[in-house]
Amino acid sequence: MSLKKRILLLSTMRDEGPYILEWLAYHRSLGFTDFLIYTNDCRDGTDLMLDRLEANGVLTHVRNKVLKRGPQKSAYKAAMAHPLFAEADWVMASDVDEFLVVNTGAGRLEDLLQLHPSVDAIPVCWRMFSHNGKEGFIDGLTTEVLVDAESPEPRPNDVGHFVKSLFKPHPELKRIGTHAPVYSDEYAPKASYGASWYGAGKSDKPDRPKTDYGYHVAQINHYAVRSVDPFLVKCDRGDGNYMENRLHADYWKRWCRGGTTDTSIQRIVPEMKKEMYALMEDPIVRHLHEGSIEYHKTKIADLLQLPEYRQLKAEIMGISPASVSVPAAETPAAQQVAAPTTMNSAAAELPIKAPKRHQNRLLLLEALPKNGKGAEIGVWNGGFSGYILEVTQPTELVLIDPWDLLAGQDPGDWTHKKHSEAEEMRTMRHNVESMYGDLPNVNIKQGFSAEVLAMYPDNYFDWVYIDGNHLYDFVKKDLELSFKKVRPGGIVAGDDFFWKRNDRMHVKEAVLDTMRSLGMQNRPTRHGQQFMITVPE
Repeated sequence: MSLKKRILLLSTMRDEGPYILEWLAYHRSLGFTDFLIYTNDCRDGTDLMLDRLEANGVLTHVRNKVLKRGPQKSAYKAAMAHPLFAEADWVMASDVDEFLVVNTGAGRLEDLLQLHPSVDAIPVCWRMFSHNGKEGFIDGLTTEVLVDAESPEPRPNDVGHFVKSLFKPHPELKRIGTHAPVYSDEYAPKASYGASWYGAGKSDKPDRPKTDYGYHVAQINHYAVRSVDPFLVKCDRGDGNYMENRLHADYWKRWCRGGTTDTSIQRIVPEMKKEMYALMEDPIVRHLHEGSIEYHKTKIADLLQLPEYRQLKAEIMGISPASVSVPAAETPAAQQVAAPTTMNSAAAELPIKAPKRHQNRLLLLEALPKNGKGAEIGVWNGGFSGYILEVTQPTELVLIDPWDLLAGQDPGDWTHKKHSEAEEMRTMRHNVESMYGDLPNVNIKQGFSAEVLAMYPDNYFDWVYIDGNHLYDFVKKDLELSFKKVRPGGIVAGDDFFWKRNDRMHVKEAVLDTMRSLGMQNRPTRHGQQFMITVPE
């Protein structure tokens, strides 16, 4: 496939704010070049977020003029007259809960198109995913949390599996269908399709296969229900065909399907996370994303005050309990690293005490290299260490903290009242040792960070996270050593960028001074108080 191909993803959205960035980042990573998104009657800031992303050159957003045919059909009709449609080599219509997964070649869109370069359309079967036993709003990524999928085997007496289709704009295209292009009566019998279930000697229709779903080539991961509480918001919103169409428990019963673990989508996820992180570097995009999450959580609480929604939730919980047994996914041996089996109380308190800070820290962790060597400077009671292990899956994690050694230092170097309390700091150390000391990929080093880091060879780590002594001299020393000990292209990150004492922002000054001393003219990437710097090649 030529690199000049234009591949358009068309979508309609209403109140999808929390899910847009993941969907967009994923499909950009997959290989789509253009995005045309229509919205109507948004309440959660979806339209505003798309406006901002359009201003950033990421996509094209159109406020939909809804006709009697309903939002989706109105948008699809309008899209056929849009310049992006005329300029596209291939088009696909997809909802924000649908993710195209290519299971052939390197797993990119290009690999799928190269299989069928001359056809008119490539239908790809839905593969439904359950709620994975989740009840509340999912704070993680859909593509990582929801892995419980319907069986790949054809169902007995299947009336036909739904598809979504990649298709070429064609002069005989009558309209864009929800699942497949609709051609003129004259051309329809001549249209060509690229699908393993269709062709000579095959009995299945291109758009409703019964005997072969083609998952070995590609699939549409369809997260139709996500989890119980967000499904209530979906019910309140209505479906894409008519806003007054309210979804009910029958929809859940029909589309919440699982029983088989499927993580095939996750080979694109590392690139998706980098793309998502880049999109959120714009503080306005990040603010609108976070605001939409708060809207949905508030909306859930409001809906559950209404008897009809409490009844609906009870009915759904009766159909699908909030705890399901999902077969464990097989993990390559090289990635089988230990994670804590329990999370200490300090870790459990982090999202409660400072939810926004915690969310920013998790966003930073998502951007760190995975399955590598990392170090956490300033472990404290080990609360954040558990999240580091869970998100980054390091082959080696070095936990560095002086703990009770601080009590013997100059009080002027203390930055927390507990630093003087040797016994309490010792208890923290014992807690960390009991939690993580037996894990084969964790090394606990009691000592001052500069001395411990100096023990490691240059370019040893893939990343270092600095949250130790926040005074300027200590931060600068940690940074200078970290830039030596982290490999080129790795990450030096940290916390409390705007920490202030005596009218001086010690961490910020140390970060900027260190970067300037290394000839770096840019500023660090930030999520709130979290900062991140890529080590120059």
